[in-house]
Amino acid sequence: MTDVEGLTPGAMLSRPLESPRFLDTLTPTDRALLISKLTMRRCRRDEVVLTQQDEDTVVFVTLDGLARATIFSDDGKIVTYRDIHAGDMFGEMAAIDGAPRSASVVAVTDLQVGVLTSAQFEETVESSKSFRWALLRYFSQQTRSLTQRIFEFSTMLARERLIQELLRLAGVGDAEDGAFVISPAPTHFDLAARISTHREAVSREMSALTKSGLISKDSGYLHLHDVRGLRKHMSFQC
Repeated sequence: MTDVEGLTPGAMLSRPLESPRFLDTLTPTDRALLISKLTMRRCRRDEVVLTQQDEDTVVFVTLDGLARATIFSDDGKIVTYRDIHAGDMFGEMAAIDGAPRSASVVAVTDLQVGVLTSAQFEETVESSKSFRWALLRYFSQQTRSLTQRIFEFSTMLARERLIQELLRLAGVGDAEDGAFVISPAPTHFDLAARISTHREAVSREMSALTKSGLISKDSGYLHLHDVRGLRKHMSFQC
């Protein structure tokens, strides 16, 4: 079976497959225990699930849909630092240290989440060594991802950061060549928030990549036609 100009469904990725989701790393026993404690909640698209600097300490587990963690600067700039997919957890930092929320989380699509009180979360952590190790691995994964982004922000030009983000969104991973699709295609505003630049810079670089034949957009899809060619535009081969 093929789809979208001969690409296999496996090549049509709306999120990177760099690491498993948190729920997927739990043992069946730990997963069942966690889910048994969840209070279900549905959120509509564009609904704010939690707000930066709020002082509540509940923990969320995403069961269906997509959310996005963002930080808003005093001058209104938006910085996106991670997408939250089905199987991911968020809000756990406040439950652990009691500090205000470090970011806002907004539903990108209609969303179903499970909610844990901080007491329930602490009880779950204390009850299972395997759950604790899964949680530590999850934190390690998030730290590695943020470390990589700090490196990119500190060392790469806007075009290089944009290409790296496109490769990440397409789930290219270690593939050295080939064609991939991002669905749905991200907006220039969204890409700017992801790579810490402004929309005009993204528009300029996307236009240049399109004229080079490396990418194209149609019917809500963003096509990456030549991974090898995109990587050649980067000084750092990440």
